[in-house]
Amino acid sequence: MKRFDFRLQPLLNYRTYLEQLARQDTAKARMDVMDSKNRIESLKNILAASAGRMEELVEKGVTASFLKQFTNYMDGAAFDMENEIQNKASLEIVLEQKVEILKNKSIEKKSMERLREMRKQEYVQDMMKLEQKSLDEISSLKTAREISDEIE
Repeated sequence: MKRFDFRLQPLLNYRTYLEQLARQDTAKARMDVMDSKNRIESLKNILAASAGRMEELVEKGVTASFLKQFTNYMDGAAFDMENEIQNKASLEIVLEQKVEILKNKSIEKKSMERLREMRKQEYVQDMMKLEQKSLDEISSLKTAREISDEIE
């Protein structure tokens, strides 16, 4: 029996490759979002610790210049946190786009795989029909020989 040959196999391979690239892009986008979340949490912790430290320093008594420098530091950390929150929002939008692209690539690949399976099933059925036809011919030739042998 002849081996099944799917003529669109290179296209299926290419679509599988594109899906893999989309998976990698999506994973990278997810990691970027997670990194941004971690930076936000880190900045929140820094702000909380700095606020506690500031209260301690105020109770002890500090110079005005040091207090101004410390408040500038906290304002900078708060500004960084706001920027990171905006960055995270934009990264989440990018992630949603990457997920949509991945979904489309997966659908394209799966449709090609389904077509391949359908063609393979058709091929197997056609080969089974041909094999059955040849077995029927052999059987009828054998029966014809037996009848001709009986007549002689």
